[in-house]
Order: sequence, then C-alpha cells, then structure tokens
Amino acid sequence: MPALMSGIAHAQQAGVTTQGNTGGLVIPSALVLPEGGMALSYGNFQEPQTGRNATHQNLSLGLGLFSWFELYGRFANYVDSVPGTFLAAGISDLSANIKLQLPTPWINGPKIAFGVNDVAGGATHFDSRYVVASDQYGPLSLSLGYAKGVASPGSATGLPTFDGAFGGVAWRFGETGLSALAEHDGQQRHVGLRWQSPPVAALAGGQLTATLQQSSGGSALLDAKTDPNFALALQVPLGAKETRAAEFKPDAIPSLSALDAKPEANAMQATAEDRLASLRKALIAAGLERVRVGQRDGPKGPVLVVEYENHRYAHNEADALGLVLGLAVEMAPAGTQRVSALTMKDGLGLYETSVGVAVYREFLREGAAGPVQESLAWSRQPAAAASQTRWIDSTPGAHSRLRIELKPDLNYTLGTEFGPFDYSLAANVQARLPLWSGARLNGSYVQQLDNSPNMAAGGVFEESRQRSGLKTLALQQNFWLGSQVLASVSAGRFYFDTLGMQGEAMFFIPGTEHLLRARGASYNQAPGGTVGNDRVFSASYRHMLAPAMSLEAGYQAYGDGSQGPSLEWSRWFGDVSVGLFYRRGGDRQFAGLQMSIPLTPRQGMAPGALFFSGPGHYAQAIRTRITTASQPANLVQASAVRDLMLESSLDLEQLNAGRASQSYFAGQVQRMREVFYTYARGLL
Repeated sequence: MPALMSGIAHAQQAGVTTQGNTGGLVIPSALVLPEGGMALSYGNFQEPQTGRNATHQNLSLGLGLFSWFELYGRFANYVDSVPGTFLAAGISDLSANIKLQLPTPWINGPKIAFGVNDVAGGATHFDSRYVVASDQYGPLSLSLGYAKGVASPGSATGLPTFDGAFGGVAWRFGETGLSALAEHDGQQRHVGLRWQSPPVAALAGGQLTATLQQSSGGSALLDAKTDPNFALALQVPLGAKETRAAEFKPDAIPSLSALDAKPEANAMQATAEDRLASLRKALIAAGLERVRVGQRDGPKGPVLVVEYENHRYAHNEADALGLVLGLAVEMAPAGTQRVSALTMKDGLGLYETSVGVAVYREFLREGAAGPVQESLAWSRQPAAAASQTRWIDSTPGAHSRLRIELKPDLNYTLGTEFGPFDYSLAANVQARLPLWSGARLNGSYVQQLDNSPNMAAGGVFEESRQRSGLKTLALQQNFWLGSQVLASVSAGRFYFDTLGMQGEAMFFIPGTEHLLRARGASYNQAPGGTVGNDRVFSASYRHMLAPAMSLEAGYQAYGDGSQGPSLEWSRWFGDVSVGLFYRRGGDRQFAGLQMSIPLTPRQGMAPGALFFSGPGHYAQAIRTRITTASQPANLVQASAVRDLMLESSLDLEQLNAGRASQSYFAGQVQRMREVFYTYARGLL
C-alpha cells in the first residue's frame, strides 16, 4: 500500500494534460495513473488546429485501472453560438484515451509507454497514436516521444492536433509543490507553472493542482501567440480507505485486555449467559438489527453464534462483520473456540462467516492478517447453522419497521449538437417495509426537480425527462432454492402506469466463486420512455477474475425490442466501483463507463422504527455509440440498447454489491479490525 501512495504522488507531479492523459501541459509522459487513482480536470486551452472559438473548454476524467494502464474520457467543447438559433457551431466532442506503460528490464531507468488518443467515436477530432519515454533526474523530469496524428475532417488548418516529435522538461522546486514546465508538442511551444497541494483529508486524501500556461505557434497557420490558459485538476486515490485500514494503529489507551488476563480473586464472575446477554446489548448499541446470540457445538469445542442484519453501515458489509467478530471474540464465554456470524437481509439468512477466537483476538491486538485469513471460513445459506444453535433468546432483536432512502435520479446528455450538457434531475424517495422472512413491500415516489429546456416537454430529448408521482408499489419475496440458488420475485405497480412482475435468480456454481444470473420482467403494457418494451430478459455468466473484479458476459432482450450480447468488466477500489461495458442490440452497438460511489456516511443513523439513509451505492454511467461505415452517425438514442434495470437487485442489496465471497472477506480483515476500533471499542 505505501507503494500505491508513492505511485500516486509520482503521477500527480506529472499532472493532467489538455489532451486527457497523465503528463505535462499538453504532451503525455510515460507515467500512468496508479492503480485505483482517479483524476478530474478542467481547463480552457484549445488546440489551434481546431480553430478559434468563443467557448473553449476541456474536461477529463481519468482512471488507473491497473498499475500499467490508464483510461481517460475527455469532453472538448469548442463552439460559437449561432445567432437566431439554439444550436452551436464547432466541436462538442466526447473521446476516450488509453495509455499502456510497457514492461522494461530495468527498475530505475526510463519508463516507456504507448498511447492512443480519441480511440473511436462518431467524429475523431483528436485521433493520434504515440510512444513516449520519461525519466526523473532529481528535481528534473524529462519526456521525449513521437506522435502520428490524423487531421479531423473539420479541421480549421488541415493539420492533426498532435503529430510529430515532441518533448518536454519539468523542474520541481523542492517541497513547495511548484514546478516550471517547458514543452514542444511537435507543432507548438508551451511554457507554464504548476502548483500541487499536499494531500487534503477532506478530499479523501486527494490533491489539487493548478496550472498556468502560455503557448506560441510554430507556423503562421497556428498564429504567433495565444492568450494564457489555465487548468485545474483533482487527483484522488480511490482505494485510500483500504490503505488507511492496512496502516491503522489503534490508540494505546484504552487498550484491550491481555489475552491471558486473570479475573480478580474476589470479583463476581460473569456466567456464560451474562456474557452472551452483554454481547447482544453491545451489538444492538452498535446499530445492528434482528440480533440473536447463542451457542452450538463445534468439532473442536463450543461455537459462539451471532445472527444479525445490517443497514446502518451501508458502504460495505465488511464493516458490520468487523463489529460482530470483534465484539464477539472479546466477549465470548471462556472456552469458546470459534465465533460464527450469520448475515441476514429482511430476515432471510444469506451467508455465514466464522473465525477462531484466539487467533482473532491476537489479530485485534497485533494486526498480523495471515493467521486470521487462514482461520476465516465462509459459506452461503446458513439455515442449518441457525437451526443447530441454542439461542439465549429465540426472539430476534428489534429492526426498523420502515426504511426510507433518498437518492438523486439524473438523466443527461453530454456533448451533443444541441448543447454541451442537458439534464433532467429528480429526487427519488424509496421506502422499504419489511414483512415476513425475505419479504418486503417496496415503494418509490419520484419528484421532478429541474431540467434543461431540451429535456422539457416538447424538447428534443423529451424521452429522458423525469416524471413525478408514485413510481413503484410492489411486493417482493426473496428466497433460496436449495443451497445454490438465490431468487427474487416482485409483483405490483412499476414505472408509474404499468402492472407486472420482475424476477431475478442467481445460481452459484459449486466449488467456485463464479455464478449464472437470470433477470426478467413482464408488464401489462409497454412502460415507454427509456424503459421501452413490456417483455425484457437477460441471462449472463459472471467470472470472478479477483475477489473485487469480475467479467460478465450475457445475452439480453432489450427494452427497445432488439436483442444481442453484452459484456461488462467491473472492479472495486475500496467502496467505489468502476465498470466498462459493451452492449449490442441488432445493428446498434454502445460502449461506456459506469462508476458507483456511496452517497451516505460510512456509519448512518441509528436504526429505529423509522430509518433514513442515502444510497450506499449510487451509480452513474456515460456511454457512446460505436459507429461503423453503415452507421456513421453517433445519434443520441436514450432508450436504445439499455441494460435491464429492476426495482431491486439481489447483487446490490443482498450480496454486498457483488462482493460476497470467502476470498473477498478474507482480504478485508484489516478493514474489519479498523472498524472495530473506530465504532465498537467503546462498547466493551
């Protein structure tokens, strides 16, 4: 993890270029964003090859998907208003840039990278391929490379925006955060100053960067000189929470009691029942619901069993699991060999996690993860474990009678010929009323808040306009079919005006962490809008590439009536997920990126009869049409080839957003230790 933070600092010194990649002012370097690094930037530089427009804006989002690979999405808005119309003339373009750092036989020598700007799209205004080498000599950074660009059909000069031999130097002034840069991009000269802040705790350890730049042309076509330009950037390590957990050191006071501590001779000794009752009270005080505590016989001795449900710690079920295991091993009756945690949702048992008492108590004190990872065991469908337990009180503890979640609903377009950004924003109030085991009543009310004129009634993007009213009122039942299939069925009112059913089933392939997934919906009429058809389904296979990374391939009948394959790669960095997807329906193909972030505190409000929260996982995607010779136009079609969305998701709500497995929770033990000291140490 320290290497991750060091890599982030190195990449941030390079900054974010106008093109949308890691580098200097304009030219890329051979460095890439570190694994789990994210960069957001905004600037007003315009490549002179594209002309001179009244509005010139650059926005980019970069992600370090691996330690050797970065992906940037760029939005360039170079336009002039057209008098008497609502249109704008010029370039309003979405593009994707990738950079691959090549392996080298040396460790401390120069880095070498290959990159592609403007990979694909309806109009490739910034198409170029390049190779670049970079090295660091004390405070001096040096980059040299060669680019081969292709001129845009609408280029003002007939020249590509990035072409020829390029190079640049940067000098860092000690620890001030200030650097001076000088570059030549093959056609223009650039000089500038860049300042970088130290890590800011309020920005999740992110760093701010500000750049001032002056450019001058090397030919009459590019003009002799331009006005100064500026850029602002924010770079954030998405996996910072895991880094902090791995480096966490608990305060010495109050410390945990010694493992071999002996009770005072004249003190009243707590019975096993006293300890279990105290543990139950502590778990309820921590904000867990439906708590039951008991014991069962294990092959090597007594097992302490805790059954619980968590809604308060909505970012990650590993947090609730850390509270349960930490409190249980510290308060376990003498002689207890293992602790077993049975995780539930809406009264339905989902999985069991167990660990040795002695090894976990040692882990809480010393922090060595290896032994506790070897001891940890995990399995699905814990019904048998619950039935074999002698509960101190067979009645589960209290749970919230009504859960309310408030989240934003945003539909938007970016970079169209009608405007740089059009939107329709609504507030979605979702209500969950638990009933019997695995059952609940789902309701959602949507209130339209605001929209741009193009998404108003009669606007060009009216199809994406949010509606107001009661969107959903449906009864949902989740259940197990044997020990390998988790299923869900909902029936009621959906999408404001339709009646119907939604269903989902997940088949867990025995002996692996992979699964098969089926989803479908049937309505009495077509919902219309971006939902489309009255019959939709999806079948897919998910292959877990790593505990927090998967590749899912499937086939869908989309809401627009088309059918075709889909492919999605996703990865979690802490509690933020990044996904790349491809979907094809008929002759139309779309690709894009989706991110999910939490919009609620790590520890939400304490549960009561009424429980309020924000979304623990809020997803937003951007996509673009993949153009072909037969389909050259990148048209905005809001309802075309859309992924099937259900009112609720087994993956998201029941299975820790796809992060429920033996290997995943074993990899989260440092986080479990940190959350115990943060939220539960004072409850002992």
